[in-house]
Amino acid sequence: MNKQLAVEPLPKHAVRASLPPLSLKLAVIATLAMGSIDVLATEGGGNSYPIGVETNFNAGMMLPEGLHTFLYYQYYTASQLKDNNGNDNPRVASFKVQANAVAVRLSFVWPGVRIFGANIETRLIQAYSMTDLTLDIARPPPLSPLDKGGHGSGLADTVLVPIILGWHSQTYHQTVGVDTHLATGAYNASAAVNIGRNYYQVAPFYALTWFPTDKLDISAKFRYGFNTRNQTTNYQSGDEATIEFSVGYRVTPAFAAGVNGYIYRQTTDDKQNGVVVNGNGNRGRVDALGPYFRYSFTPKIAVAVKLQQEFHARNRPQGTRVWAQASLPF
Repeated sequence: MNKQLAVEPLPKHAVRASLPPLSLKLAVIATLAMGSIDVLATEGGGNSYPIGVETNFNAGMMLPEGLHTFLYYQYYTASQLKDNNGNDNPRVASFKVQANAVAVRLSFVWPGVRIFGANIETRLIQAYSMTDLTLDIARPPPLSPLDKGGHGSGLADTVLVPIILGWHSQTYHQTVGVDTHLATGAYNASAAVNIGRNYYQVAPFYALTWFPTDKLDISAKFRYGFNTRNQTTNYQSGDEATIEFSVGYRVTPAFAAGVNGYIYRQTTDDKQNGVVVNGNGNRGRVDALGPYFRYSFTPKIAVAVKLQQEFHARNRPQGTRVWAQASLPF
């Protein structure tokens, strides 16, 4: 959405470009209620970008010319909310989030068009998310915890990637582009859970896929997101840097397995009304690692499942992501 339901078929030693990086906005963790508690990195502790979607060997790949469709499903669950030191947050009496998201990505590789020797691709992504949140804020006795939980569902913010440039050789593939997350999702500042973020994000990225042998593939995507200010809450979420990666091995011509994960770091402070939030800027961070499996039915139809277990979280939830991805001819 992170990265995808989309998986591409295994090319023969990647002679042809096959799936490009994906920039999908799955509202994996919807925005938690503003004003409820300042313990989360970025506003509400969520992200415009679905971290972990761009693992698997397609990160630097680009499909053949024409229109292509990708499907994504992601399940995320977390029962730990970490503070600035990586400990369970003492200000939270009870926490649990469960989110399900599905998304469709349309990718069009422009026939016969080249810029600086690169193929050109345009992407449009739309997700639908459902999130259940349990959030009880601890209060001094004799007061009972304050319930700030809720449920949210609906269309997430639309993602547009107008131009992606892709360069490809026999064993090395690379793409560059800019993800643009539009503030199109439903948003209500008084709601406990919002699917829309109510601000924009612009994120340049570079992705690569390398085939050191005909059975081994190594992929990575480097991304840096700049967030605009939420005009309703006057909250400015900090910039976000993400590295997604995978190393895979082709067991048979159709079946591949490997490890995948991500590194997420918030690089600047959150601010509200121009003041650094919570005294430390609520800078979030988290790492994740897990296995993935991919199967190609035909050169154009493939499915994959992957697990990403989070650890080392700061100022955000720490949980587990499960992805199911599919690539289909249009």
